[in-house]
Amino acid sequence: MINRHVYTRKRTILRISGLLLAASLLNGCQLLAKKTTAPAAPPAGPGWKSVSLAPGVDSLELRTGQVVVTDSGGPAALFFSLFAAEYSPFVHSGILVMEQGEPWVYETFGRIRPWLGRRPTDLIRGEVTRRPLSDFVTRGKYAEIYDPPADVDRTRVAAFVQAQFARHTPFDPYFRFDEHDAMYCTELSALAWDAGGWQTPALLPFPDNRSLTRVRQWLGIEDIGTIQSQQLIAPERFVAALSILKQQERFHVYIELKRELHRRFTADQKVGNLFEWNGKNLEFREPVRNFIVRGLEIYRGREVPAVEQVRLDIRALAVQMFGEMKS
Repeated sequence: MINRHVYTRKRTILRISGLLLAASLLNGCQLLAKKTTAPAAPPAGPGWKSVSLAPGVDSLELRTGQVVVTDSGGPAALFFSLFAAEYSPFVHSGILVMEQGEPWVYETFGRIRPWLGRRPTDLIRGEVTRRPLSDFVTRGKYAEIYDPPADVDRTRVAAFVQAQFARHTPFDPYFRFDEHDAMYCTELSALAWDAGGWQTPALLPFPDNRSLTRVRQWLGIEDIGTIQSQQLIAPERFVAALSILKQQERFHVYIELKRELHRRFTADQKVGNLFEWNGKNLEFREPVRNFIVRGLEIYRGREVPAVEQVRLDIRALAVQMFGEMKS
């Protein structure tokens, strides 16, 4: 459990406004300010500075049907990750399709429009889009690519996402997997693989947290669970990590910081323990922000160790700043 006196400074938990809730939630599927549906042509060069390949692989092999996962970083990414009982290091996904020798990513996301007296999810608009892989990586700063499961028909995967793009299939702000007239990001990816012969896994349940349940119910999101990015990836199917960062390991530190905050968001925690609304943007509360800053500083000027050691170091920092969790 998080030490509440440290975490909240005994302040009254603020009621999260409708804009905060909707904007934060939909950032999980890349809420963007600028719409890009079909760029005229792919860029001349790759949009990444570093590439990490699977062990024993000498060159980057991009193939139709691969899934690309990323995380938008910041408060919104953590907020969205809390909507799954099981931690997911990534909150957004798309399907890669090779077209005329160039890699494109098919994805879906939503944007919020102004409203008066209506719940924000009723006014979210978005659709399946298509963008060069380089743009996808540049926007997220870090992305990982995974092959589909064995025996998935990649041609049928491509045909599925291309058909959704042609139909302008809308983004689903209610995250419903019991109907597919509209889709959220990981739903599109899962259904694309399903079209290629994959068996979609069971939906992951929402966490048992009263604060998040109230948020979800107000937004009109039913309690049926969701498909999450971690259900689409597996270590044995890892292809590559692409990043605009020269030291990709520093992104792994962020992933472990987010993991520890997710682990400490137990059933008795409130959304307002972690976030506050400044009138325009979702922000971390100061103790959480300080935890992230200090965590990222641990390895400044030295090599980042293996992820197991990073996880131990981050947990030690959390105990120092927030106290031990109660069993």
